[in-house]
Amino acid sequence: MTTKPVAQGATPLLQVDDLRTYFFTRWGVVKSVDGVSFSVGRGEIFGLVGESGCGKSITCLSLMRLVPQPAGKIVGGRILFEGRDLLKLGESEMRRYRGRHISIILQDPMTSLNPVFTVGDQIAEPVRLHQRARGRDLWDRAASALRLLRIPDPETRLGDYPHQMSGGMRQRVVGAIALACEPHVLIADEATTALDATIQAQYLALLQEVHEKKGLSIIFVTHDFGIVAKMCHRVAVMYAGKIVEMASVRELFDHPAHPYTVALLDAVPPLDYRVERLASIEGQPPQLYKLPSGCSFSPRCPRSDSLCVRESPPQVTVDGGHWATCWRLVDA
Repeated sequence: MTTKPVAQGATPLLQVDDLRTYFFTRWGVVKSVDGVSFSVGRGEIFGLVGESGCGKSITCLSLMRLVPQPAGKIVGGRILFEGRDLLKLGESEMRRYRGRHISIILQDPMTSLNPVFTVGDQIAEPVRLHQRARGRDLWDRAASALRLLRIPDPETRLGDYPHQMSGGMRQRVVGAIALACEPHVLIADEATTALDATIQAQYLALLQEVHEKKGLSIIFVTHDFGIVAKMCHRVAVMYAGKIVEMASVRELFDHPAHPYTVALLDAVPPLDYRVERLASIEGQPPQLYKLPSGCSFSPRCPRSDSLCVRESPPQVTVDGGHWATCWRLVDA
C-alpha cells in the first residue's frame, strides 16, 4: 500500500463541484455523471472505483471536456484547476490545458495511437504544440519521454509504428505521450486493464516512480481494489453516476461504510484460505436513463427498507474525511 503522506488542508490542485454530465438519447436522459464532487491535492493519487457503467470514464472525459457530442453535454457543476473553472474556457483556450496541464491515458492504447504515424510523430506532436520545441530539441524531448517510461533504445523506437510494438510497449507509449509535456494532473482511465499481470505490475511501478520523481497528481480509475491498495492515497466509490463513499484507502479497507463498498470488498477473493464459491452482488446496475427512486443501490442492497426506496440518502460523515451516502448511517 502507498505509504507516502499527502498534505491535508492545502488548496487542492483540482476541485470538482457538483459535476453533471448527461446524454440525451431516444430512450431518455442518461445521467452518466450526476452531482459528482471531489478534489485532488498536489502529489496525491486519487482512486475512482466501481462497476462498469457507473460513470468513471465519463467523469474523466468531462474533466478533459472530451464528452462525445452531440448527445453528451456537461449540464452543470464546476471543474476548478488551480482556481480556474475549465468549463468557462473557450475551446481554443481549453486545448492549451489538455496535454500541458491535464493529460489522460485511455484504457486501450490502440484507440489512442494512430496506426499510420510513427511513435515519434505522435509523442512529438503535443511537445511541438505546447512547448514550441523544434528540430533536434523536439526529438530529444520525445526520446526522453520514452526513456522516462523505460522503453529500451528510445531513439530507434521513435521511428517504429504502433503495430511493431507489444501491448505493454504500446501502453507505455501512450503514457509517454501523456507525460511528454510534464502535466500537473494525469488521469489513468483503467490504463492496466488490457495488460497481463506481470506487465501490469511493471507499469504500475513505472507510474509510481514517475509520480514520486515529478510530484505528479494522478486520478487512477479502476475496478481492481488491489491496484487501489497499491497506488492510491484516497478513493471514491461510484455507483449509478454518483459517488457513494469517499475515504482514505486504509480507512475504506478497514471500515467500509456503504453496503455497495462492503459488497465490492467481499467479492475480492481471499488469499489466506480457500472458498467454495466467490461472493457476488445480486442483480445488475440500473439503467442510467431509468434510475429507481430513492437510493439507486436499494434494489440490490440486502439492508434496504421502505425509506431507502422512497428517498435519496444524505451524505453522512463517518470519521473525518470519510463519508458515505446511506440511510443506515444516519443516527448510527
